[in-house]
Amino acid sequence: MTLKLLLDEHISPDVAIALRRQFRSLDVVGIHETELGGLLDPPLLELLDAETRTLVTRDVNTVPVHVQTRLANGQTHGGVIYVDSRRLRQTDTCGLIRRLADLVEKHGAEDWTCREGWL
Repeated sequence: MTLKLLLDEHISPDVAIALRRQFRSLDVVGIHETELGGLLDPPLLELLDAETRTLVTRDVNTVPVHVQTRLANGQTHGGVIYVDSRRLRQTDTCGLIRRLADLVEKHGAEDWTCREGWL
């Protein structure tokens, strides 16, 4: 499986646990399981790019700006999956797990470099 995920601070650690249980070969970690918590978006995107790891985030305000800045500067990024809080409430952990599982089944073998998607 090509897709590697980092779940941001606004996503329950239970999501990573459930996805790892469902997809044994999926490399998915919650930011709470790393030392990356609290890191500003630009250096986080830089680290994720180096790891070819895709960010799953509810931050639809600042992350897109930083992604576009990277692209405008000729830099790449590891991919971003935005979670639309209007369609998928913060408290709907099961819904988020289902949506991410569907994405992994359909697009998990694809390269997510410089790619953006919405849930």
